[in-house]
This record gives sequence, C-alpha cells and structure tokens, in this order.
Amino acid sequence: MPEWLKYLLELTAQEMKQPPMFGGFHIAAAVLAVLIPYILARKFPPGSRAQAVRRLSVCGWILVLMEIYKQLFLYVIVNDMQYNFWYFPFQLCSMAMYLCILLPVLSRSLQNTVLTFLFDFSLPGALLALVFPEDFLRTYVSLTLHGFIWHGMLVYIAFTVWYSGLFRHSWQAYFRAAGLYLVLAGCAVGLNVLFQPYARPGAWPNLFYLSPYMKTGQFFFRDIAERFGILPEMVIYVSLYLLLAAVFNALARIRLSGSE
Repeated sequence: MPEWLKYLLELTAQEMKQPPMFGGFHIAAAVLAVLIPYILARKFPPGSRAQAVRRLSVCGWILVLMEIYKQLFLYVIVNDMQYNFWYFPFQLCSMAMYLCILLPVLSRSLQNTVLTFLFDFSLPGALLALVFPEDFLRTYVSLTLHGFIWHGMLVYIAFTVWYSGLFRHSWQAYFRAAGLYLVLAGCAVGLNVLFQPYARPGAWPNLFYLSPYMKTGQFFFRDIAERFGILPEMVIYVSLYLLLAAVFNALARIRLSGSE
C-alpha cells in the first residue's frame, strides 16, 4: 500500500461519537437523503431515454468511486490491513452500482428489466436502510456520511427512473425484475459459501443477508432463524422482500393510473 495513499486516507479519518439510532442526526440525515434526491429527480428529469441511460450510468460510476474509497478506508484505517468479507460489495444496495454502469451496453429489453429492478427492488432496500442505518452509523465521519449519501443516490436513481417515464409498472415487468433479484440473491448465497473458509472470525460474509452459516441480526428475521433455523428464515426473508417489491410496483401503478 503506497504511503501517500495511506496518508490521504488518514486525512479523512475524522472520528466522531457514534450517532444513536433514531436520534436527531439519524432522522435529519435520513430525511435529507430522501428529500433532496426526490426534488432533484423531479425538477430535472432526463429528456429522453438516451439521456436517462447516460445519467444513470454516471450515477453508477459515482457509486464505483465511492465504493473504492470505502473499501480502502475499511481495509487501511478500520481493519488494520485485513480484509473484512462482511463489507464485500455485493449487497442488495450495491446492485445499482453494477446495473447502472452496465445499462448503456444492455439491450432495450434488459434495460427495461434493470430499470424496473431499480425502482421495485433497489428503492425499498435503500429506504429500509435509511430507517435502520445501524450498519453505517459509525464512529468515523466519512463512513457515516458515505452511508447516507450512498442510499440517497439509490433514491435519486429510482426516482430518475420514475420521472424519466421509463418505469415499467406491469406485472410482467415486475416478474422479470423479480427474476433478476432471485439470480442476484443466488449469486450472493454462492459468494457467501465461497468466501466463508477465507474469512476471519467476526468478518464472515453475509451478502444479501443470506448466509447459510449465520443467523441474521435483523429484527424479526433473527427470531425466525432462532426458532425455525437459518434456511427457513432465508426463504421467508426472500419471499417477503419479493412481496414488498410487488407492493411498490402496485403502488406505482395506482399512482400512474391516477395521474392519467
């Protein structure tokens, strides 16, 4: 690791008292992370499909740069040059990064599936993370801000899809997006299995919160895992998220039909 890079990372390693869940900072940051992206997406919608794809692609590359910084900061500053597989960038809220940079090279049909996924599946994940930001309420200013800005970007991406007029709100479009979600969730399970033997104790992967080796720490699902086991909890978790995404799609359909 070059010394100059370590020095630059150390410059951004300003510590802070960890903000409490549902405290003033959390509530204010979460509201701003939704309100500002919503206003920007609504006031400055892309004028065409090509413009929307370019804008979303730029958002994806911004997320790439943010992820590179986060990975370096965690590796050098937080984990003392040891990799923590918990932070491997393949969570549900990481998917917009990959999908947005791929958009320009996808066929129109695949673009439509991705655009629906970014609203139906990425948006509720971002909103839930902002409501329960335990993973990114940290003792470092940069990491805490990174978490709120990152999920605010996901909100902006989703509403850019909405206001571009490219959002597909049919059940057929939902099922195609649901298929993409299941493929990505399956990949996450595979990566959890692949990385598990190489992870240090306390640094195990739990991508998509679907590790077959560990109980989730998430409220409600933790109780299911303790009572029925990890596999039933994983099935219920995925099923309920599919249902949540279907609700978002249905609400969008109602909103669109009401505006016509």
